[in-house]
Amino acid sequence: MTIEEFKSLLNNSDVDYEILQNEKPILTVNDAIGIYEISETAPTIIIKSEKGYFALLLSGDRERIDFKQIKKILICKNVRMARAEEVLETIGYEAGNVPLVGHHLPCVLDQHLLNYRYVYGGVGDANFTLKINPRDLIKVNDIVAEID
Repeated sequence: MTIEEFKSLLNNSDVDYEILQNEKPILTVNDAIGIYEISETAPTIIIKSEKGYFALLLSGDRERIDFKQIKKILICKNVRMARAEEVLETIGYEAGNVPLVGHHLPCVLDQHLLNYRYVYGGVGDANFTLKINPRDLIKVNDIVAEID
């Protein structure tokens, strides 16, 4: 998806957002240090279970993913991070460049993101960042579960 297609998706969904151009590519939470408050970053992590692929919309201040909690809320026996080649094959984006919206996967939303007026995440291009009201993530994604 191009940046223009990304903007069109968001404009058609009536969400509060802005696309910001990065001075340097941002591929990880560590790349965002000093640019954004880490707690306000929202990396998108693709996971795989026996039920298929899901996108985790996480707060950047999480130190780790609690797979036991995710298995419980998704009612799955096995959950793991998708391998880089699986991410590319499944959604057409490289790991590290996964957009916060527009990937068409069911999502697990980190409720910590709702504590902020805006969160910052990917658009599928490391040279740009999406600034979005986190409540609008519910409008543009298929949220199937939430974690606290």
